[in-house]
Amino acid sequence: MRFKKKGLTIQNIGRQRFWTGIFTGFVTATILSLLFNYFREFYRLQTGISTDLLILEDNELLFFNFFFTSLASVLGLSVSIWIWMSNPYHHRIYDRLYKQLSGINAILVFWTVLMVMARFGSIPANVLYGMAGYDNHFNLFEEYSLLFVLFPVMIFLQSWASVRIVYRAGKWILFSFVFCMLTSIFLTITTTVNQDKINDVYYKKYEKDYQYINEEIAKAEAEYGLRFDGRTISVLKKWHSENSEKQVRSIQSSFAGGASVSLDSIILEKIIIRNFKEGGRHSGSSLLNEWPYALPNDILKQIQFSGSDENKLKALFEVLAEEINLVNASLAGDWEATGLTDTKRRKAQAGFFPAHQMARKLKAVKDSLLNNGRYTVFAMELPGIEQAD
Repeated sequence: MRFKKKGLTIQNIGRQRFWTGIFTGFVTATILSLLFNYFREFYRLQTGISTDLLILEDNELLFFNFFFTSLASVLGLSVSIWIWMSNPYHHRIYDRLYKQLSGINAILVFWTVLMVMARFGSIPANVLYGMAGYDNHFNLFEEYSLLFVLFPVMIFLQSWASVRIVYRAGKWILFSFVFCMLTSIFLTITTTVNQDKINDVYYKKYEKDYQYINEEIAKAEAEYGLRFDGRTISVLKKWHSENSEKQVRSIQSSFAGGASVSLDSIILEKIIIRNFKEGGRHSGSSLLNEWPYALPNDILKQIQFSGSDENKLKALFEVLAEEINLVNASLAGDWEATGLTDTKRRKAQAGFFPAHQMARKLKAVKDSLLNNGRYTVFAMELPGIEQAD
């Protein structure tokens, strides 16, 4: 029945209705693109409050920016088609019903997609990405990138499918596809939110911690010739990820073993304690198994294992000093003091740690080292230990 259908033209739509549809569709696409981008940043900001901030790689960011703008463009096209199909002048007897079908289909696609985006766009951000321990387990870019390509294409074709019942729209489909692509590129340039704004705020929060990590890594390379790979450094700069927890626990286990630990593990342990990694991941009990770092007696054994290795001996006493500082901060509990960094405030609030038990154990280890003439000089440089009531 193709010969009975008229071609889709501006005259058949109506000039004023045509341009109204174009304008309304473009404005809708712009508003949706802004909403998609700002809500994405809002959900990303939430992850930084409860756990490590979700930061996209450059290629991921470009991909999802274009996905949101292309999705906004095809949804804007659905609004345009809805307006175009409200033309009251008909060529065939059933055109009125077919036009109503086309308009309802276009607006149904529009609202259904928005509902899906609101539902499935918020659940991963609130439930998964903001959960302590999340470590890129659900990588949408690597595992489901094809889905994000097909989704706008499906909406585009679905919007035109019912229009073709009324009109021959071959060239219009091609022209609208090109127009949607150009609109997507334009919106990507003009409406994309710069993620560095939130990233900079998050980095500022841990600025001194990152600075300390960089200084210790540089110091280890300069003084000891040690080099840490990029992944190890990246995990060091996270607080709540699964790999971060594994890093903390594996180093604790290496100290508890019966063999001498490597110098790089000692330096990592010092950084971990100083930056209070895994500080918010405990049940709240005062049991010693809640202590995520090397126990004082294990450090004492490693000092004895160090033999004549002055580098190890020096680093182990620095680890011991960091533990003493952590326990002192927890016992003092002055977390409302002004000028504290986020890390120092978390240390002061760490009353759930077995601080009193650790203070007694650290005191016993320090006394043992002071009584051993070989380590007296190093032990005298250790900080004082706040005593439990």
